[in-house]
Amino acid sequence: MITSDVAHEVAFRIDVPEEHRGRWVLSYLPTYRRLTREQAMAGVVLAEMILIGLLRPRGEFDEEVAALHAEMLGLSVTDAMCLLALRQSGRDRHPDQEGESVRSASRRALR
Repeated sequence: MITSDVAHEVAFRIDVPEEHRGRWVLSYLPTYRRLTREQAMAGVVLAEMILIGLLRPRGEFDEEVAALHAEMLGLSVTDAMCLLALRQSGRDRHPDQEGESVRSASRRALR
């Protein structure tokens, strides 16, 4: 498993006996997409780069490096940003155990 301390994204290795055993699935891509370990790592790093860039005052990040990571996944940076935004909007609609939205908790944590 590849995890991030920054982004809430993860990559899982498929270990069940099937055709794609040893391949990887990235949390913000459709589950039918099977990746190499290098692609999975690039996907997690790309999610981190985008999130860190959004937290900066002017929203800047190294677009060239991000484009290289996105290209490894067959995506543009804009595609990756949209997929990550869709996942985040889904998280915002699901309350945690205490009934508070994830977005509200995240906002408080950043203050």
